[in-house]
Amino acid sequence: GFVPGLFGTSHGALQFMAYEDLKERYNKYRNRVSDTKLNTMEYIMMAAVSKIFAVVATYPYQVVRARLQDQHNTYSGVFDVIRRTWR
Repeated sequence: GFVPGLFGTSHGALQFMAYEDLKERYNKYRNRVSDTKLNTMEYIMMAAVSKIFAVVATYPYQVVRARLQDQHNTYSGVFDVIRRTWR
């Protein structure tokens, strides 16, 4: 579970990337300068959508990591976990 655990840092990176991209696209859509400040509701929406994106993208990895760390089952590796979980 240690090596897959290293991929956990990707969650925050994906969320930040999605947030910045959404903000830029939204400002472009509204014909505003890309660094224009958003209002409170716009910030909340951008944060929520970027969080949802990051969770959907990283949740499968978290399942694999948790199963590898489970002391009650024995797996021969990451691909074994994926195969048995899929089945």
